[in-house]
Amino acid sequence: MSREPMNKLVAALKTGAGLKDEFIYHMSFDDYKTLPDPYTRTIFTVKEVQENIRRYPNPERPGELFQWDIHGRLFTPATISIPDMAVVMIHGGAVNEYEFIFTPDGPEEYLDLTKTDPEKARVGVAQHIASLGIPVLAISLPGHYSRKPWPPIAERRPEFIIGEIPSDTELKNRLAVYTFRMCTEVVKALVEKNLNEAIFMWGHSTGGEYFYLMEQFGLKNKLIGGLGFGTGMPAWVRKEWDLACAKKSPEERAAPFRNLTDLSRRSPKGYVKSGYVGPNQPWGSAERWFELENHRRPQFKPFLQDIEHSAHDVLLSEIKKISGLPDDDLFITYKSDLNRLRGKKLLHIVGERDKGHWIEGGEKGLEFRREVYAFNRFKPFAEALRLIVVPNLTHYGHVESHNERLANLMVTGFKEYFRQ
Repeated sequence: MSREPMNKLVAALKTGAGLKDEFIYHMSFDDYKTLPDPYTRTIFTVKEVQENIRRYPNPERPGELFQWDIHGRLFTPATISIPDMAVVMIHGGAVNEYEFIFTPDGPEEYLDLTKTDPEKARVGVAQHIASLGIPVLAISLPGHYSRKPWPPIAERRPEFIIGEIPSDTELKNRLAVYTFRMCTEVVKALVEKNLNEAIFMWGHSTGGEYFYLMEQFGLKNKLIGGLGFGTGMPAWVRKEWDLACAKKSPEERAAPFRNLTDLSRRSPKGYVKSGYVGPNQPWGSAERWFELENHRRPQFKPFLQDIEHSAHDVLLSEIKKISGLPDDDLFITYKSDLNRLRGKKLLHIVGERDKGHWIEGGEKGLEFRREVYAFNRFKPFAEALRLIVVPNLTHYGHVESHNERLANLMVTGFKEYFRQ
């Protein structure tokens, strides 16, 4: 395999060779498909991990706080490529840890990638990263994980305590307080319990908010730098972008979320509308995608999480009334302090077919593409910025064909960019 794709990538990461518009590297799809392994593959072990916190009063049981369970899988390589470094992976809105562990069309098993062709394995990026010698903790946020196959989408409910199905009243009460503040605290508990290393925190989509919050809320592990694929941004930056680019008013955009104590349930039709389907998906239609994933993927998202991430602050007065929570617990995504980016490097990857993060806003100019808009906000603070744009990938490039190359790209960033 030619080393040329790697040489060009490393030059872009290290010296800025080939960058356009200050920080953008347009990688050809051929280079992406042939990007070689940055380290020799190794075997890894997998361990289930779980923690819980108690937060917010349970109205049905005076004096008792709600318990919130968080689950994950810790991948530990037999040979470590970079000492004292690990990756924490946090999923987007309607999925869980399996998003990083398996692919829709691949085997639901852990493979020895020293004996299996990684290109043909069709396993998740967490397995590929671990096989390159990097420990990985893949996380399921509270309510998103179940040990049993999920029932039909219309019937399923979050297991906030794993193994327990909440009643109608409990579900409503919990969804009223399903905040980023609670999720940040429980993510922090799981990370600190299971990792001593310095970490990268990679959040896909909605999960991208946590990188900007963890230090601010007391994470003990050192946070090395910013890593993202189709990632989020602090909601206050998203608010600015919406005001600059959105075709609807804030009230119109928030209208679908007014039933605050409900779940947003996903559908194949919704995936098509959101632009999540593309030519690099070997399973075919969105309907087939759902058929393959429905037993392990929740396909729902708490409205309050959507509201906070999508910057629908026009609903804040209603949220305060229904939740009874203080200001300190609501919209903490508006309180991310970009001064914490000082001394840190950021490396984001985006697919050219990612409707939300690359296409929308582009008609107004490059600076209004969402990832570029965010990086321009980060530029006065971060030590360095690199945005890699890959053809054919959608918002879900991490489960599409050649996802082993996405792992190679990320680990190359650890090796050649962040360690300079």
